[in-house]
Amino acid sequence: MLNIRLLAGVEGLVFGVSMFFFMLGANGGPEGLRSRQMYMHEARRYHGSQSDHIDEMHSEYTDLVGFLTVEGTNIDYPVMRDRTDSNGSYYYLTHNFRGDMDRSGCPFIRLSANLNDDIVEVFAHNNSNGTMFAELSKFENEEFFHEHGQIVLDTTEGVRSYEVISVIDVEVPSEEFTYFGWSNFDSADSESEFLRQIYTASKVEGTWDYTTGRQYLLLVTCEYTHVNGRRVVIAVRTP
Repeated sequence: MLNIRLLAGVEGLVFGVSMFFFMLGANGGPEGLRSRQMYMHEARRYHGSQSDHIDEMHSEYTDLVGFLTVEGTNIDYPVMRDRTDSNGSYYYLTHNFRGDMDRSGCPFIRLSANLNDDIVEVFAHNNSNGTMFAELSKFENEEFFHEHGQIVLDTTEGVRSYEVISVIDVEVPSEEFTYFGWSNFDSADSESEFLRQIYTASKVEGTWDYTTGRQYLLLVTCEYTHVNGRRVVIAVRTP
């Protein structure tokens, strides 16, 4: 009986150790696990706050522009204003919202971006451990796309709601989608062309409304079926 118990105990210990290292690997090692836990803690603080948590966070982290929540995903993160407009050397690709070095990075907008522009791009890594914008891939599933389309960006200027209208995978630079880096449309025709391009390139068929004069949120991450691919979830602001 003792030997059986001892064997069971050893097997339990081995299983526990194996699961520990499996979880470390699945979360990107110790650094990735710490980063995931930190962001989950911040999301709980944000959703559980009875006060204006955004203003509290902004007083501590002056680059903060808001908190992004994407329905049906684990995307529940602070969004920062980057410290540079230099493509390829963005600060928040290698730092978390606290300003610490972190390979997971943090969602961010460009330094020069204005939340009242026609197009606002939010960038983040497509991390192999499923964090940041990795779960944008879910929108390529048609059933998920039609059931989970709500995005909320709670900003220092107020809460903004959006509805997903398209998800595209394109190479950069791209002839399919030429609106990377845009802030404002030149004309109604330019906005119509923007809508035409995303309709043509969209991975999932949605219900299309070509009404112009609206604002768009683009969630941008890497995509690996192209040499320099980008996955973009495009949402339109709702009243």
